[in-house]
Amino acid sequence: MTTRTLALAVALLCASRAGAQLIKVPSLDESRRPLSVSVHAGFLQTQDRFDGQSGAQWYLGEAMQYRAALELGTKSGSLALVGSVADVPIARSGGSATGFSDGTIQLRQYLAAFRTPETEGAHQIVDVGLGLSQWTAYSGTDALTADERKARNAFTLVVGYGFGFTLGSRAAFNLVQDVSTLWGSSEGLPSGRSRMVRQYTTRVGVRVMLRGRR
Repeated sequence: MTTRTLALAVALLCASRAGAQLIKVPSLDESRRPLSVSVHAGFLQTQDRFDGQSGAQWYLGEAMQYRAALELGTKSGSLALVGSVADVPIARSGGSATGFSDGTIQLRQYLAAFRTPETEGAHQIVDVGLGLSQWTAYSGTDALTADERKARNAFTLVVGYGFGFTLGSRAAFNLVQDVSTLWGSSEGLPSGRSRMVRQYTTRVGVRVMLRGRR
């Protein structure tokens, strides 16, 4: 009887060990929501705008835009905090502008964004962001008044579409075309002038996962 009991105990022990080996316990890193960072460089084209607060027409050139984001993964994609900056060439007409106005102005954007899921291999990307754009830090030939130097803010909607390709288990390459719509202040705008400006950015970059899995 003792021999049979001992044999049964050994069999149960072996079975429990085998079962334990079949159960994969996720690591702490894998059990938390995915967290990633991304950096992009893009070619920015923007429409000219009339600045009613200074009474000057802004003629805006093309520029490089640099963008960074911190993304938290969800079941349906990811939520992100996004920041970007671009030094945009500007020529001004009217207000305090000289006859040969020339300079640069900085465009800063701060967005809360949603992105569709990243899957293995090639995949489509849809990116939607809402937030604030800010024109500030003018540098050029014009001597601006204190009011003209104040930042110009605009509510911003950004919609992007593009493609990505994963690089290993934690990185991905992205190519995205963004269309941005900015609604600035209506202060001082003449009748018929729009407070809306469109921007177009083609950006490339990489996303690196800091923790979690796709």
